Amino acid sequence: MSSDQLRTYLRTECAVFRKTAEAFGGLSNMAPGFPVRVNGERILTVEALYQACRFPHRPEVQRLILEQSSPMTAKMVSKPYRNDSRADWKKVRVSVMRWCLRLKLAQHGAKFSQLLLSTGDFPIVEDSRKDDFWGAIPSDSKTLVGMNVLGRLLMELRESIKNGDELRCVVPPEIPNFLLFGEPLQIVDFRADKSAPPPAPAISQQLPLFDDAFKSVPKVRKPEVRSIPASKKEAAVIADLNPYPEYKDSGLPWLGKVPQHWEARPAFGAFEPNRERNFGMKEKTVLSLSYGRIIIKPAEKLHGLVPESFETYQIVNPGDIVIRTTDLQNDHTSLRVGMVRNRGIITSAYLALKLKAGVIPEFGFQFLNVWDTSKAIYEYGSGLRQNLDFSHFKRMPVALPPPEEQAAIVRFLDWANGLLERTIRAKRKIITLLNEQKQAIIHRAVTRGLNPNVPLKDSGIPWLGKIPEHWEMPLNQRIFKEKIRSHGDLPETQLSLSQRAGLIASKDMQERSLQTSSYNNWKVTVPGDLVLNRFKAHLGVFFASTLRGIVSFHYGVFAPQRVLHAKYFELLFHTYPYRAIYAGCSNGMTVGLQNLSNQNFYNVRCVVPPVVEQIAIVAYAERETRMLNTAINRLEREIELLREYRTRLVADVVTGKLDVREAAAKLPAPPADAFAESAPDDPLEEIDDELEETNNANN
Repeated sequence: MSSDQLRTYLRTECAVFRKTAEAFGGLSNMAPGFPVRVNGERILTVEALYQACRFPHRPEVQRLILEQSSPMTAKMVSKPYRNDSRADWKKVRVSVMRWCLRLKLAQHGAKFSQLLLSTGDFPIVEDSRKDDFWGAIPSDSKTLVGMNVLGRLLMELRESIKNGDELRCVVPPEIPNFLLFGEPLQIVDFRADKSAPPPAPAISQQLPLFDDAFKSVPKVRKPEVRSIPASKKEAAVIADLNPYPEYKDSGLPWLGKVPQHWEARPAFGAFEPNRERNFGMKEKTVLSLSYGRIIIKPAEKLHGLVPESFETYQIVNPGDIVIRTTDLQNDHTSLRVGMVRNRGIITSAYLALKLKAGVIPEFGFQFLNVWDTSKAIYEYGSGLRQNLDFSHFKRMPVALPPPEEQAAIVRFLDWANGLLERTIRAKRKIITLLNEQKQAIIHRAVTRGLNPNVPLKDSGIPWLGKIPEHWEMPLNQRIFKEKIRSHGDLPETQLSLSQRAGLIASKDMQERSLQTSSYNNWKVTVPGDLVLNRFKAHLGVFFASTLRGIVSFHYGVFAPQRVLHAKYFELLFHTYPYRAIYAGCSNGMTVGLQNLSNQNFYNVRCVVPPVVEQIAIVAYAERETRMLNTAINRLEREIELLREYRTRLVADVVTGKLDVREAAAKLPAPPADAFAESAPDDPLEEIDDELEETNNANN
């Protein structure tokens, strides 16, 4: 196995399975309760079917395997015959496994798709003791390393479910002599079964699962961009919307005119504060508001809090609405309103609202969401930092359609959001593939150089393998040293690290940045320094400075101890292996709060070519990834436009600028997760919200 096919996974950032009784154990091929039927034969597990596919020329062996009552026994029975497996088994085994998993989904649609979707957007990883092809082997208590082919196939299947692809008809892969008991394996078609899952593409249309990082990357074609609605029929649904026949003034500039028949109530007639405290620890499920989503907070993120402090939290119920009411003045970027879907507790620093009679929770949430996204919320609040209380907006007019019309609006928005979300997910999937191509190009260049004929030597590091004979492998402490420069009384530009843009002026940051009352302990950085966000080393937040300015004392500023090209080390430390290394040697209780100390940074070995080669490698990487970066930037801009379009559409519908009653009546029933909010593009944004919430709760 070549080292470029290995992946490194952090347990805390993955959906990991090993035993079938565990939370994600049903993803295992060994899991009971997922029999499949093919060619009229009932087969107890996909593991038995997979093993039987080794022996199309030995029907008696296939029969022996499939007669076993347990998947492990079926696997053991096949072992003595392994040397007589079909000659091309290693070539076709991934296609066979993909087919087996699709059969499992086609015949257990609701159960298996729910399990796959429960993994969210986390990497799915099979924790294996010794198989680093299908799974990943623990390298320490935190890290798994392997090709993880089974996990990647499951992630591929999960994306097909999310995209609404056709999964009910399973076509056998185009493999010669693909036989069961001497008969060709047939198509399995469950399209007539309404309980089956949504559609999936034919197997022959799947993107390649594995790319060789050491092969030349194919030229990237300009991604196809469709109009915002995904089809002419869907476009017509939105394009045919019209205003209501009669309007009246709402009394609010941001709300404008509303339909004549809508009821006008003060906010206290539609909402009321829910002030139930968690005295006696009645509830233990801790919730968090993060970028417009109310999520269950994992136990490992309950940092800085002790169980007794949860008695000060407030109890919320499904349908309640939560508003982050702090710091209106200095934070105009994140989504502040979320709707509760699970009973639990949330910090009392937030405002929780119950709905009054005649208000459907989803409509009430969308009304306040538009209030937030239109920025009208920032006109309220009081105090130095404009904190918000219910008393500040309790008399604000709320425009309410009749309940049946609220339901129609909610149904239409569910449908429209599902349509737009599927389009966004498809574009994000392309971005992921393009980024993997970039990583392949950069990884090859920074670890092997540009001369394919150079003599090599063993690096002594398993994941790295061989490096050019004349390159060095010193500890970081020999080439970098932290530099603490005081800025004195001179005016300096405040700089911040952005995971996307690098080290830039803080005023140019799109992400929410923290404010400070004093810059006395901030540090000066100059061009040529390597600047690190200590809490984000595992995400590759190392950047070469091209500016002079001051950075937070939380950052590490490392000056070169000899002549080198800092941009090369930025590329090197962005590679997945180095990100995994820095994650493993960072200290802290939870992901996002793991601090990379100077000493731990210094103790990592670094790949160092001569400086002339460093410069050439950087130039090569920039040239070879230019087209990829252009495509990625274009896709990201398209996603941004889709989100802006969705925000505008929601606002126009919720405030009565467009009448959706007729359109909603003609829509098919939405899928169960149609209005599921997408996760933030940058997981650190969610972590930043978690930090702020904890600080608020403790103050």
